[in-house]
Amino acid sequence: MKFNFLHQIDFISAFIAISSLFIFIYLFRTYGKIYRGIFILRTSILFLMILYLFNPVLKYYTNRYSSLEWALFFDNSSSIKFHKSPSLNSINLGVNNFLKKFNDKDISFSTYSFHSIVEPLNGQLNGKGQTTNIGNISEFLEQNKNKLAGSIIISDGIPTEGADPSLLFQDLDLKIYTLGVGSRSTLVDIFINSIDAPTVAIKNDRINLSAEVQSIGVSGEKFSVSLYDESRLIASKYVSLSGLNSKVKVNFQFQPRSLGRQKYKIQVSSISDEVNILNNRQSFDILILKDKYKVALFTGSPNKNTIVIKNTLNANSRIELDHYLKTFSNKFSIPIKNFWESAYDLILFENYPIEPLPPNFVRILAKKIISQQTGVMIVGGPNQNNKSLESLAPLIGFQLHDESSSQKDVNYWDFSNNLFESEDLPPLHRKFSISSTEKDSKDIAVFESGWTLLTRNIKKRLRSVIFTSSDLNKIFFYSKDTNVYSKIFSESINWLLRSGISTENYFRMNRDYLQQGEMAYLSGTKVGLADSLGYYVDVFRSDKIVLSADFDINTEKNIWETNFRTSIPGNYVYKVYSKQNEEMIQSTDFKVLDSQIEISQVYLNDKLLKEISLSSNGSYFDWNDRDNIFNEISQKGKQEIKANVIIFKDSVILISLIIFFLCTELILRKKSGLF
Repeated sequence: MKFNFLHQIDFISAFIAISSLFIFIYLFRTYGKIYRGIFILRTSILFLMILYLFNPVLKYYTNRYSSLEWALFFDNSSSIKFHKSPSLNSINLGVNNFLKKFNDKDISFSTYSFHSIVEPLNGQLNGKGQTTNIGNISEFLEQNKNKLAGSIIISDGIPTEGADPSLLFQDLDLKIYTLGVGSRSTLVDIFINSIDAPTVAIKNDRINLSAEVQSIGVSGEKFSVSLYDESRLIASKYVSLSGLNSKVKVNFQFQPRSLGRQKYKIQVSSISDEVNILNNRQSFDILILKDKYKVALFTGSPNKNTIVIKNTLNANSRIELDHYLKTFSNKFSIPIKNFWESAYDLILFENYPIEPLPPNFVRILAKKIISQQTGVMIVGGPNQNNKSLESLAPLIGFQLHDESSSQKDVNYWDFSNNLFESEDLPPLHRKFSISSTEKDSKDIAVFESGWTLLTRNIKKRLRSVIFTSSDLNKIFFYSKDTNVYSKIFSESINWLLRSGISTENYFRMNRDYLQQGEMAYLSGTKVGLADSLGYYVDVFRSDKIVLSADFDINTEKNIWETNFRTSIPGNYVYKVYSKQNEEMIQSTDFKVLDSQIEISQVYLNDKLLKEISLSSNGSYFDWNDRDNIFNEISQKGKQEIKANVIIFKDSVILISLIIFFLCTELILRKKSGLF
């Protein structure tokens, strides 16, 4: 222990204190016994007060020797338990013997396990980790290097997460030894890496798709790659892979047979000793749309809208149009018998009916619409009124409202999401006023007065659209350089035919399941007129949103694309929304499984482990030669010199002593009658 004063005033204080001591001794001898006690107290008080007022600061040093530990890090990722040699049981026995030698040689150590995180080793290794982040060890060592003699990493050297570990241990100023565990030969695995297929296709059109197949530890073997429609084999090809992580792209071409959302599967044949066969197949779905749609157009009396509507429908090569034009003889241009005998995807009433429909006609029409799941659209015409529509409106879930003719004058209007300024749109004559009787109804465009211009309605899965103005032609001629007419009429037709981007689930994930931490790719085919502002996706787990992502348009493929990553296994839901109106257009379930990435890379990567040791002046040893490491490591310690400072003014003890001695002196004087 070594003392010194920090300041010159501390030396002066010490001098005063020593001088006071000699004075005290002299005076103590001159006083009688009666006064000596009081004198001692007063002198003590004076001495303590001098210390307090001058406030000397005393600094002293102490020496301490402390042992340094060796930090042992054991790989506890799942790849450890898949090595053929040594087995996990053998590794645990080796670990116990290894630690016993540390105790026998009196070498201090601490034990940790690592996978995605570093944590204290509790019990035996079990291979519970789904990923391996060796880089986390460098962070731990950086934070604790002053306490450590060095470090030993026991691993197969396969990082599956984080930065390149070979660059992270160079500046630690700490020796790192590595022990390589496992076999240098890789496990065998073949898996489907990705599938490139359209999300939407047209029936009878040829579909082109490709599957990328990847191999691990496979060399020169042939295997089959097959495409299935449910359980029906469509096509199969034989390919071969060679070398570690080699890839091959397999192309297929086929024609879909059925309509709707069809499920397909790509399957790769398994080979002997393959570690994981779950990744040998991958399912995906394609929405198959009709190649032809039959539309019945009813016109009560030709008008300016008639030619516009007819030309629009005829311009669509996928629409077969039957135009039922009412004649003066109260018949139609096409025999009405043809209508009742034909199945239609859409019935469009344009300026029809202009007179109330017979009850029998309405009853048979209702049966036809329900049985054939036919969409219905009504476009207001100059010859219509509330009376002529009163039998048709309830059929599709609407209610008519009576108003005076002055209330139905020309009005400004806009889309419900305010796409345009109403002054920039042509004012329209409102022919009739309606409201929906169904909860599943949505106004697309409204007049400034608040009445509906264009609305979509769903009644018991039957879709219908009503356009309440007789001036559709005005929008057509106004919007030659805009998409106003398309949004009013064409998108309504797409919605009714279930052939537009906003009507069906056109978005699909690249896989029907994901591994923990794996990137998910979500794409949607741009069919018809898509929402101009685009789309976004919210991902939910246990009804709680975990992330959001925007879609970008891929102009080359004409698709919407986005990606996201999920880190926790479980059941998820992704919901796709339109940015234009915040409408959810799709909700789909998917699963995230425990990561299999460790299984795909099971071999001893001694090259990396040697690089880590070399960068820190350590050494590499094979697991079977682990006892040789004790020739290079030993117990280490360090000498610590600690500086201690005493500041008298800050001492509570000093102030307490002064108060105690003052009180004691007062009591003593009182008892001695010296007051």
